[in-house]
Amino acid sequence: MSFNSGLKRLVRTLRKERFFLFAAITFIVIIISSIGAFIFEHGTRDASIHSLWDGIWWAVVTLSTVGYGDKFPVSTAGRLVALMLMISGIGLLSLVTATIASVFVEQKIKEGKGLETIKEKNHIVVCGWNPHTEDVIVGLSAYGDDKSPVIVLVNELPVEEIDTLKLKYTRHDLRFIRGNHAYEDTLVRANVKRAKFVVLMSDTSGTHTKERADERTILSALTIKSLAPKVKIVAELLDSENKPYLKRARVDEIIIMEEFVGSLLASAVTHPGLSTVFSNIMSLDDRNKMRRTAIPAQFIGKNFGELARYFRETRKAILIGLLKEKKSFKLEDVLTDDTSAIELFIKEKLKESKKDLLQQQDTIRAIINPGDDTVIGENDYAVILDKIEL
Repeated sequence: MSFNSGLKRLVRTLRKERFFLFAAITFIVIIISSIGAFIFEHGTRDASIHSLWDGIWWAVVTLSTVGYGDKFPVSTAGRLVALMLMISGIGLLSLVTATIASVFVEQKIKEGKGLETIKEKNHIVVCGWNPHTEDVIVGLSAYGDDKSPVIVLVNELPVEEIDTLKLKYTRHDLRFIRGNHAYEDTLVRANVKRAKFVVLMSDTSGTHTKERADERTILSALTIKSLAPKVKIVAELLDSENKPYLKRARVDEIIIMEEFVGSLLASAVTHPGLSTVFSNIMSLDDRNKMRRTAIPAQFIGKNFGELARYFRETRKAILIGLLKEKKSFKLEDVLTDDTSAIELFIKEKLKESKKDLLQQQDTIRAIINPGDDTVIGENDYAVILDKIEL
């Protein structure tokens, strides 16, 4: 949400609470009292109000109950004006301050109930809740580049549980949106259009069952991509048979827990102790973490062996492999900015055909432990085993 839209919403709220009416009446009372005090006090012996500005200063000080005592009426008529200002001022000031306080209280209540609208950008939206989501919250800070990214939770947990999470993770900037993340209005309130990442968890919050969790994940992915085509989505699936549906929804990364369980169990049998290594690397309590990191520009075009020595010597990190990112093919990569008839004709025909040519997404290929002579590409990233500060 932009600053202008936020300001407009604040103005609408203040207007609804009749703040501007009370403020206008207060302003009129101050002006009338100031003019009255100036008229009655001007030329009076021992008077301290000699100008209209002195009258305004005295009226504001009196109305706010500060009472400096540097300006005060001495005539009978002036004191009658002061008496009326004191009586009316207490009520008017109470109305103005109460109106402002009610706006902030209402905002806090909305935040507590998850009814607010997120204004931040480049935040992380976590849709859904299950027993593993709390680990995701911790992991986002442990693995992320920012120490405390803004994390927006979208689910239907009771308010008491959300309050407990906020108290438990005080160093995390947690926000809460209550609602069904498969609905467009809920996602709009979470501001997914300006989010950096969206994480779709297999949702079992509220009355949602585990059996239909994948259906809601797929529906949410489709809704998010329709609202924000460029946002990165990471989704959790319970059933691997549903993976093709998420691929069609152009989800960037899909995590299926059952795919890893079999490999870990088998490694524990065939290579005793190897599962412990995997557990330590993935554990949030261990300081050795696998990370994706950018490759220094001077190594583009050089080989994997040189890059491995660089990470070992400078960061004491182990280079495990490479992530080769293939950028999506866009229509703009082929066509020029020319507005000739043939260019416009091609664009229109491709749009009418609704081919995947206009909807392709970036793809990433992982190469683990390549040969030392493997050449580093421009769109490559390094996968390292690094030490992090917890």
